[in-house]
Formats: sequence, structure tokens, C-alpha cells
Amino acid sequence: MPSLPILGSREITSATMPNLKPSEYNYFLERADVVWGVNFRSMAFVRLTPGQYERARKLLAGSAPEDEENRSLQKDLLRGQFLVPESFDELDHLKLKNRLSRFGGNGLALVIAPTLRCNFGCEYCYVDLNAGKMSREDCERLKKFFNRRLPHDSMAAIVWTGGDPSLAMDVVEDLSGSFLTSCEGKNCRYEASLITNAYLLDDKMRASLRRSHVSFLQVSLDGSEEFHNKTRHLPNKTSTYQRIMDNVADTCEEVTIYLRINIDRRNQAGITDLLDDIERRGLKQKVRIYFAHVDDVNENSAGYGENCLTVQEYARVEERLIRESSEAGFLLGGRVLTRPVSTFCGANASNYYVVDSKANLLKCYHDLGAAERKGVGRIGDNGEEIITNSQNLVKWMGWDPFEIDECRTCKVLPLCMGGCSHKIMNSGLDVERGCLKLRFTMEQVVETVGLRLSRSQSGGSQIGGCGSCAAAAAMNV
Repeated sequence: MPSLPILGSREITSATMPNLKPSEYNYFLERADVVWGVNFRSMAFVRLTPGQYERARKLLAGSAPEDEENRSLQKDLLRGQFLVPESFDELDHLKLKNRLSRFGGNGLALVIAPTLRCNFGCEYCYVDLNAGKMSREDCERLKKFFNRRLPHDSMAAIVWTGGDPSLAMDVVEDLSGSFLTSCEGKNCRYEASLITNAYLLDDKMRASLRRSHVSFLQVSLDGSEEFHNKTRHLPNKTSTYQRIMDNVADTCEEVTIYLRINIDRRNQAGITDLLDDIERRGLKQKVRIYFAHVDDVNENSAGYGENCLTVQEYARVEERLIRESSEAGFLLGGRVLTRPVSTFCGANASNYYVVDSKANLLKCYHDLGAAERKGVGRIGDNGEEIITNSQNLVKWMGWDPFEIDECRTCKVLPLCMGGCSHKIMNSGLDVERGCLKLRFTMEQVVETVGLRLSRSQSGGSQIGGCGSCAAAAAMNV
């Protein structure tokens, strides 16, 4: 029998490894003529015949007879990490990855709001807009902070947000120039993205983005044109959809654009119309799309709660849209079935901060506009961190999903590491609020990826690299 068709896995030797056990993160999906298997820690994907699966089950249970076919199958299961050494504690391994990422990271990640002002009037916005543009003095503080905190020979990752940073591109340019100079002096890589509604994404803004070395844009849409214009409009109710889409079309070949498609109870039925329009405009292979759950994340957006889908309702909608858009050939971004992570979000890491337009330091962008209550401190005149709310910092840095039984026993833990700590901590430890949606749609997503992988290769041959590469190729991520 030929080797089991492992669709992407890490190479693991089986030499001198007699005592084995099944991984805690195996998931098998049985169909009439095929069985799909995935290990969520290694992201190895397998396609099995029913006969192969029966042999694999016995090997995983330790009850398979010794013969050449089983030895070959065992080797493949080891390579995919479906089988692991009996002495290997997978949970401890995940803990170590998590701790090293959060407390041993070598670099600096900043989410910066140069202004909390916005030119839109979205009714579900969670940001308190009572703030102006970052002052020259606060810009200087931030420049010094960046240079102090950035280690040599590392990487800086910047996300520009707001409000809308398009209203403060002079600040973005000024800070970017200083950051780039610091990176050059310290031999550091630099990567920057910007979140914008794209209403002002014209020639002038594109030139500013080039000077600021912004490589990625995130642009939000609220479903079809009809619904988008009802919810994502100017304060005077002026429509924005056509101008946004025209600007995206004019920009997408210069900068990578991710279209974030917001989904709630009211607009879910119109998402197909939006996808059709993206295709009509010739953008299907020029932008990346991902779907996002509209949620009432804090008191500023609490009034919108009745329009939000529950986590499980949204998970079902998202799975359907991922499957349909994948089959239609759209480029997908976001978290679908992707690589294992060390931590879900930088908010729980020591080298990550959110900086508001007054040089306050926070740990999550959902708390922008509420730095006095929910922030951790501010940047001093010499660029030093001044911690004023140590209890908030302790809360974020002490977050430990491995102490939550629901997380410890979850098969998709390697892909989310506990999920969104902001949503969980601020909902009375309602773990489901912060969960990776894959937890509720594993069956459907695994089948979608399996079928896509099968179509992308022939004869069960290996797709190469680690499993994350195979899954990414399958989902066009």
C-alpha cells in the first residue's frame, strides 16, 4: 500500500519511539467513501479510505498488529503528529509557546490611533469620539517611546486605526518617518497596515500611504450596497458605498486590501449580493475578503446588541459564506483553518500596546476612548512608560486560558490559545463570547478544506511544507 497521503505535515522521525499515544488534537470526519483527518496542533491534513481509517484507528488505540503496512501508516501518523510520544505533554507544549510569545517576544507591536475622530456615523461604533488629533508634543513622546522600546535586530509592526486615520495622515506620515529612521538605525524590519473606511482614499492619501510605507489596508463593508448605505454612512446620512468601492478599485493593485465584511442579524441575507458586486467590478482576485461578527463589545455599542447574532448563529453563517466564497474563487483572509498560533492577540503580550491620540497606553483597541478607566498608563516626556492603572495591566498580563477548563479541553486550542480575552474578561468569563468560530463548525470547515485540497492536487501527493501552508493554499489565505 502506498504511503498515506498526508496533505502537509512537519517531518518527525519515528526512530526508537516505541511508546506512542494519540494526540489530543486529532479530529476525524467520516463520510461514505472518504475520511478527512486533521491535527489542530500540527495542522497536518489527511485523506483516508475507510480501510485506511480502520487501520489508523487501531494504530491510535495501540491495538494494530505488527506488519509492513501498519508500520508505514504509523510513520505517516507520526509525521502528521496524529501520534505523539507517550512522554510528550501537548498542553505543556502549548503553554510554553504561549509564555514565550507573550513574555519573550523580541520586537514591538503598536496599534496607534492618531485621531479618534471619524467622518462616518455608524450606529454600532464602539469608540468614544470625544478626542482630537494627536498633538505635536504627544507625537514627540511617542517617537521617543518607540525608539526606547524597539530592540535591535528585531521587527516593528504598526497598525494605524482610529476613528479614521485618513483624517490625520499628516500625523501618520510624521510618526512613520521617525519609526523608519529608528528601524534603520537598529537594523529592524518594519511593517505597517492601516484601517480605514476608504472614503478619503484618493490620490493624495495614496501618496501619503507610500511615504508612510503602509503595505496593507483594511476596509469595512456592511453587506450589500443597499444595507451598507443605511448603516455605514456620513453623519448627514449621505451614502458611501459607491465611493468606497471606486477607491478600493483604484488602490488595490498598489496596496494589499482586506475587505472586512461585517455581518449582523439584519444584513446576513444580503452578503451574496455584495460578493456578486465585488466580482462584477473585477475585484475578486485583487482584494482579500473576510467575514466579521458585529458585536456589542462595550457600553458605547450596547444599544446595537439586539441586532447582533449570537456566537453560534454567526459561526453557522460564517461557515456557509466561507464555503460559498471559496468555491467561487475569492481570495480569503482572516482566521479560517490556518496556522497554529502562540497567542490569540498581542493584548496579553509585554511588547504590545495600543496608543490613543493623547499618548495614553492601553492593551486593547476596543477600549479606545476610555483610557482613564480602562487604560494602563501613558507615555512620559522622555518616552518612558508611566503605569497609572497597574490593576488593568495585571489583568491583561495575568490572563491565562490554560486555567479555564473549557479552553484546556478544546480541540481547537492550538489555533486560538483561548480566543479574545477582552470579550471573555468583560462578559463574566463567558468563554463562548471570545471563541474561535471554528469550534462550532469544525465538521463543515474540515470538509470544505478537504474537498478543496483534493481538487488542488492529484493522486494523494503531499502538498508540501507544514500543514498550515496546505490549509492556507486550500483556503486561498
